[in-house]
Amino acid sequence: MSETYVLDASALLNFLANGPGAERVERLLKGARPATPLLVSAVNWGEVFYISWQRHGEESAKQTLADLLQLAIRIVPVDILQVLKAAELKAVHKIPYVDCLAAALATLSQGTLVTSDRDFEKLGRHFPVLWITRSSTTARS
Repeated sequence: MSETYVLDASALLNFLANGPGAERVERLLKGARPATPLLVSAVNWGEVFYISWQRHGEESAKQTLADLLQLAIRIVPVDILQVLKAAELKAVHKIPYVDCLAAALATLSQGTLVTSDRDFEKLGRHFPVLWITRSSTTARS
């Protein structure tokens, strides 16, 4: 796997719950390597944590993150470039800011955003998206 993939929270949550598209995320995870990990914004990582906590409790959420850290996933700290790109996307497309951070990371890393979140449809075709719950695999700009 040589392409860069950026997971948003919905992709990870669907994978964890064995929900729609979980098998696509699992294939990406199996294809990822330490040299080419799947990327996740630190903010989206936090989103997975708090949603897991709400659904299953604190200890389960902590164990879930520990288990995910054993996979080829790299948590990317939020920097000023990502923050400003996310702000631009928020201003223009009016989607939730946390989603804008995932989209900004995908844009800045020239990667494909992996998601099931329909809010990203508002972005049009500005960057590649792998819709884990659609029959087509990638919509490219």
